[in-house]
This record gives sequence, C-alpha cells and structure tokens, in this order.
Amino acid sequence: MADRRPRVLLACDFFLRYTSMLAAGMEQAGADVCLLTRDHDEEFGGRRGAAGEFVAQAVGPRARRCVLPGRVRSPAGLSAAVRARRRISSFAPDFVHLQSSTGNDPRLLFAARVLPRRFALTVHDPVRHPGEAVSRGTAYGNRLLIRAAGLIFVHAEALREELLAAARPRAPIVVVPHGVEPGAARPLPERPAVLFFGRLGHYKGLDVLLDAMAGVWAERPEATLAVAGAGELPDHPALADPRVRVRSEHVPESDLADLFAAATCVALPYRQASQSGVGSLAKRYGRPLVVSAVGGLPELVADGSGLAVRPEDPAALGGALLKLLGDRELAERLAAAGAAAAAREAGWPAVAATALAAYERHLRPRPRGRR
Repeated sequence: MADRRPRVLLACDFFLRYTSMLAAGMEQAGADVCLLTRDHDEEFGGRRGAAGEFVAQAVGPRARRCVLPGRVRSPAGLSAAVRARRRISSFAPDFVHLQSSTGNDPRLLFAARVLPRRFALTVHDPVRHPGEAVSRGTAYGNRLLIRAAGLIFVHAEALREELLAAARPRAPIVVVPHGVEPGAARPLPERPAVLFFGRLGHYKGLDVLLDAMAGVWAERPEATLAVAGAGELPDHPALADPRVRVRSEHVPESDLADLFAAATCVALPYRQASQSGVGSLAKRYGRPLVVSAVGGLPELVADGSGLAVRPEDPAALGGALLKLLGDRELAERLAAAGAAAAAREAGWPAVAATALAAYERHLRPRPRGRR
C-alpha cells in the first residue's frame, strides 16, 4: 500500500481519549482516519459536549467522524446506524480497528461492517478489575469480539499472558505501548507532594496509599497528598488529615497540567492492573512514578521512570515514596528518563506506526471498491 495512504476506521464506545489520540497519531504516520463513536460524555464526567470538544482538539479538522446518537434499540438510533454505515462505506476503509467494549452497542459493529477475522481489536483490560461490575451481555460481547478478531493489541507483555490464559484468542497478539502526548514538564514543587489521580475503585489501592502515608509523615511531616478523581472514597481516617487534599470529581483536561505540576511523584498503588493511562500522563508531565508490581505496571517503569513495589504493602510503598520525596535529584532523573523513553517509544505517531505495520502484516486490506 506504499502508493497511497491507508484508510483506517477506528471505532469505540468508551476509550474515546485513547482512540482520538491514536487517530491523531495515525494521521501523522501517514493514514487517513475515520472515527466511529457514540455521542455520550461519560468518559468526561458527563459534561455535555465534552467528548466532542476533546475529539476536535485531538484530531483537528482533517479526520472524519461518525457519531451514533440515541439509545441502542430506539428507532432513531437504528436509522443513525444505517446512515453511518453508508458514510463509512463511502470512506471505504482498508482496515477496521475496534476498542474494547465496542460490542456494548451492536450498531457500532453494524455501521463498521465488521467481518470475522478482518478487524483489529485493542483489549485494554484482559482480566476484569476486582470489584468492577460488568453485565453478562457486555462480558459475552467482549468474548465474542476477542474470538472473532483477526489481530489483537495489548499494552504490555504481562497482559498478553493474561489474555492467552483468560480467553485463548485465535488471533496474533501484538504488544504496543499506551501512547503518550508530547512532554509538558514543569519543575518539581518545593514542598514534597504525592498525587493519586484517576477514577476511584477498590482495586486502585487508595486505602493502601493512605496507610503508607503514616510512615511518610513520620519522616517527612511536611509532605502532602492530593487525591483527584471521580468515584467512592474509602472510609479512612487519613482523609481527615489537613495534609490530604481531595478533589472527588472528574478532573477536566484543562486542569491536568496544574494538577501534575503540584506533585513530586505519582502513586499507582493498584491491587490489580492492566496498563495505566495515568502512568502515561505522569511521564508526559515529567513526574516519576511509584507503582505496584502487578499487571503491566512494572513494564511501565522499566524505562527508568519510577519504582515498583510489592502490592498491598504500605511499608514498601511508603519507603519508595520517601526515596523520591527526599531526593530531588533522583526524582528529576527518573522523570527525565520516563519522558525520554515515552517520546522515543510511546509517542502517538510511533504507536500508530506500529499498529499500521501490524495491520499490513496480519489483516487483509478491504477492496477499495466495496460498498
């Protein structure tokens, strides 16, 4: 396909941030892209129009977008799917790439003209997070997509092994890093500070971090902890400490730079994990990481961007945090290593180029004349 730009249809229900940035990377890598999405704003705290604003900023005016409004089974929703199918047929994609949970809305599969063994699928979470509710229909739909895919992407070698054990897919599995936007680092703050950011859930281990702060404060009483994200907070006495600042809500994109700039390091004390978009953000904003050694998180910091500790071990977590909070030179060195590795290996154009090469190797392009 060296004589022309490949055309790629990227479809998602959730994971719109990821899909939009992948689309932007593919445009830079030499592809023409069409985005097929739902019209909800659930990924963006429910603020009306936020999803569209993010997509417009991420991909610019060049990329096409088909948006399915309404509910799955409503007559208006079905009509919208038919119209989207016609537009996508006119676009004539060479390759179709779905994100996890696209099967939540069968209209997306209909509009994309999904054919068995002829599409790529990114599986973000091969194993369900503990405590995370998934309907039977969604779980069944995800299994069907994995079985029908012609190519599967995951974000770490550990996740490949998890997926092989959990689902035994027929398709080849390609490991591609979670993309990172260009760096926007600021100097570390003068006062030592820890950031816990992202959607709250039991598997994220916030309670483990709160336990660890007792040891941190014993040596660095001036240290602060910021907790920012939507979800249910654990019942923990440390949350009443004045050194803990809680922002229990969805944090808009416009606030992220300031949020990370106020932190010396970012903690990911997860009990279970696949990969972490929060970790990628930390690298983008020049902040070192302290992560639990679960899932793909050790691979996330294998580039020298942070420290990995045993999961559910507050003493080990606290000790690693103290290393970074008490040694500015170490924190700066780890942050710089992560930013450099991210730019070299996990920039969105590099991620997109890896995906495009995998399409060419494992998927047969669709005939351009097909409608």
